Amino acid sequence: MEDEQLENLDIETIHERILGMQKLEALFNQKGYLICQSSGERIYDFKDIVTIFIPLSPERDQVMAVHSDHATTFVQSCLRTMK
Repeated sequence: MEDEQLENLDIETIHERILGMQKLEALFNQKGYLICQSSGERIYDFKDIVTIFIPLSPERDQVMAVHSDHATTFVQSCLRTMK
């Protein structure tokens, strides 16, 4: 099943996701923190950041930074709203 999912992602989508992650990293390096999209708290340790891609359309994702402590709950909340 994972292979099927990877086949559905074209090179442009993968490229955009990499760019999204790089933009988050650049913002972190500039400010010294990112805001957790789940809790609103500042994340000062880059290794505590989880990058989550929310699909807006087949060609576009919203890139979000979430603290690793809140990532599972955040994703579950997003999935519940999509039902």
